[in-house]
Amino acid sequence: MINHTTPNHPRNGVRWRASLLLALAVACVLPAQTTNDNDSKDEKVVSLGKYEVTGSYIPVSAEASTIPVQTITADDIAKTGVATNVLDVLRKAMPMFSGNANLGDTNANISSGATGGGSQVAFRNTQTLVLINGRRAAYAPVLASGGNQFVDVNLIPMSAIERIDVLADGASATYGSDAVAGVVNIILKKNFEGFEVGAHYGMSEHSDHYSERSAYVIGGAGNGKTSLTLSASWSKTDPLFQYERNFSNPSYGTGTFAGVISSGSNFYVLNPSLNAPPTNTDLTLAQLVANGTYLGPFSSTDLINGTGAAGAYSFNLANYVTLLLRNERSAVTAALDHQINDRVSLFGDLLYTHTETFSQLNAQPFSASVAASNAYNPANVAVTARNRLVEYPRQYFYDTTSIRGSFGARGSIDENTNWEMAANYNRVAQDYTNKNLISTAARQAAVASGLINLFARTQADGAIEESGILGTALGSAVSKLVTYDARVNGHLFALPAGDVQYAFGGDIRRESLSQTADRNSQTATFGWDSATTLDPFEADRNVKSLFAELRVPLVSKESAIPGIHTLDLDIAARHEIYSDTDDPTVPKFALRWQPFSENLTLRATYGESFAAPTLFQLFGPGSVGFTSTLNLTSLSGGAITGQANARTGSNSALLPSTSKNFTAGFVWSPKTLKGFSVSVDYFHIEQKDLISSIGSATILQSVELLGAASPYAKFVRIGAAGDTSMFDGGTAITAAGQISGNSIDSIYVTDTLVNIAGQKLDGFDVKLEDSFEWRDLGRFKASSTIGIYNHYRIKNLPDSEWFETVGYATNSNGTIPKFSAYTTLDWTRGNWGANLGWRYIPHVTDVNGDDTAGDVTADTYVEAYHSIDTAVRYTFGNEWRYLKGLTLTAGVNNVFDESPPSAAGTFTESNADIATYGAVGRMFYLDFKYRF
Repeated sequence: MINHTTPNHPRNGVRWRASLLLALAVACVLPAQTTNDNDSKDEKVVSLGKYEVTGSYIPVSAEASTIPVQTITADDIAKTGVATNVLDVLRKAMPMFSGNANLGDTNANISSGATGGGSQVAFRNTQTLVLINGRRAAYAPVLASGGNQFVDVNLIPMSAIERIDVLADGASATYGSDAVAGVVNIILKKNFEGFEVGAHYGMSEHSDHYSERSAYVIGGAGNGKTSLTLSASWSKTDPLFQYERNFSNPSYGTGTFAGVISSGSNFYVLNPSLNAPPTNTDLTLAQLVANGTYLGPFSSTDLINGTGAAGAYSFNLANYVTLLLRNERSAVTAALDHQINDRVSLFGDLLYTHTETFSQLNAQPFSASVAASNAYNPANVAVTARNRLVEYPRQYFYDTTSIRGSFGARGSIDENTNWEMAANYNRVAQDYTNKNLISTAARQAAVASGLINLFARTQADGAIEESGILGTALGSAVSKLVTYDARVNGHLFALPAGDVQYAFGGDIRRESLSQTADRNSQTATFGWDSATTLDPFEADRNVKSLFAELRVPLVSKESAIPGIHTLDLDIAARHEIYSDTDDPTVPKFALRWQPFSENLTLRATYGESFAAPTLFQLFGPGSVGFTSTLNLTSLSGGAITGQANARTGSNSALLPSTSKNFTAGFVWSPKTLKGFSVSVDYFHIEQKDLISSIGSATILQSVELLGAASPYAKFVRIGAAGDTSMFDGGTAITAAGQISGNSIDSIYVTDTLVNIAGQKLDGFDVKLEDSFEWRDLGRFKASSTIGIYNHYRIKNLPDSEWFETVGYATNSNGTIPKFSAYTTLDWTRGNWGANLGWRYIPHVTDVNGDDTAGDVTADTYVEAYHSIDTAVRYTFGNEWRYLKGLTLTAGVNNVFDESPPSAAGTFTESNADIATYGAVGRMFYLDFKYRF
């Protein structure tokens, strides 16, 4: 144990720092020296001012907060070497931003419509509320087409950020919906004085020369009464294609491409020397193989997967598909503060952003059964001709314009009572363009007329243009948010340990979402071959909220008792009234205890949180039709086949998902080791009533075997065939065997969205920091942030088992390592500085891998990942007359060019989890910043 009364010795300080860092297995062992006696004697006690901490409306000093909040400053952001996207900064600097709900520029393949070029953050891979300057922002408009619900952090310019606060705890009692795992509060710069310009250029060393670049200018002035800050910025990143990285090239997965025909289970590939087979030959398939017109027969499995003899002729999907989006952003920000008098001030902020993103897929595959009598069919039997117009890949463009502005006033009623009120307006508009889609009607007409030859690799000159087979899908969506809020905080009365503080208030918000689309994109026409369906949509909701907080000092240092130096209790509650769903009320309790001194702080919280169903989940377009062909087992052991009537889509009766959150931890900052601190926080979240669909086959199989005892019996009705009123008005299930006991077309199953899934997760957040000077070599600052999962279990259905995802790569959660760490070391001496970063993710198991396949990229073992970053910087001082204030930085991210480890079983599109590990590889960059 450390004797705090013993004089500090340099060697003892080294041992303590080294042992503490090594004990947690995350930090580099660094030589250190504690403060000497003279420094201790001269040390001044600094009293920190009170301010609102993310997670509470009661102003407190930073060291008095009861909740776990981590802050990433603008300086921290710069040292990550990431200059283009908030998501990438959070993924790198805070390991708990892990899992497949953290999506951004890497979502550039088949699922790009889930984010529409935006960037979504999810702390602990769970719903996370994103605030800008402490207030809500509008959701991304892609929600109107069935995409994810999230605040697009790609709309926030990096250069305008002052800091990012991450509250690692549920906070619905303070902020309302979505604050299940925590809160990301992005604080933009204000009260800036002077003028600053900067630029960033980064480039990969690979032959593709992937690059990213950005530039900004920020300026501000004030006169003691009024402060105005303005900024403008621009950034652009290149697209990266799958063929440009070895880990994602080649990539197979289709048997439908130009030159392929099939008959039954046999596939044949046109001889590579031919553009098309001869016409009117009417030969058997065996004869076509014998004369060299076609190669085969091949199994569909080998041709699709690139294995066996067919592998030499398989289609490489990597040649046209993007790994990373092209992303260009322009933004302008403004912040204003004006003091009217000693008691009242005005404030406002504005954020205008325009982004353009691009991604690409291979050309649309299409196929048709062609009769033997067709002149283009060389066989004497009907075959399925398969094709895609390779030279015309599908291209996806999202053009997004966002404007966000808030204006308000704050002031004091007396020396103990303060108030604030504000209005907040958000509008995000997005135009969607999808080029090179195939018009179903034009394709059918062109094939029937012979203008398009389904059997040819390349069509005749001018045929594609003349046919009008290719077209462009168009869509426009708008998401709006308007809020009005007011709150008061102050002191209620005095206790022996101090003043009891309070905060209360309310807010009103209106959310709206709308979308329009071209006729061919709509479900009713489905005019594009297998393209994304976009339907007109419009919905809105009103939400009214009331909240209150209370902070009770139970013991203060002036009234300390043995074992209790200070003790504080926080209580909060919030009630929200929705116009379209249930009205939740959630509490939160927090305790802060210093048993002996300010050196050690223990803290714990318990709260309840919720996430309201989205407008699309409640009111999005539904559909009535038929199930896919069924293959169920009847109660008697026979087979149930055919297609039942099915209703799918949204559900206006959905309720909010709810959670219970618990955290407990400590912060240790011993004065004998000046600059050193360690915090460890345990978290536990149980969430239920998550929204999902069950699956028609699952519902019907359970009802057939269990009857009314099935948890899904309420979703099945029996009635006259062809009468859609039977979905609600049909006869309820009363016994097992009633599915097989009736004709399948008289069965009506409702498989709309329901509150049905759940998850449980727990683990630890660990943060170590040390700042010290070592002899005359300069100042060092070391930091390690570690995220540890004990469990992350998912339950998709009431009768299913809990499924563990920690230590695995899964379709449900993506990659959830048992722990991951980001460790940094920063050095400054005079005008020079340098920093080193180390990111570590241990190995995981790919649950969809196959150790017997003979392909190391597809086995279950996913290797551990290390990435080292380094940079050096120089700031010109007073000795440089015209360069004073200029900082130049040169750095390398991923010094050893580590590729993401293969996990092709789960990540079939790119063979690896590029969202977690990255896709670029080694990146050289230069930063320029000039402040004057």
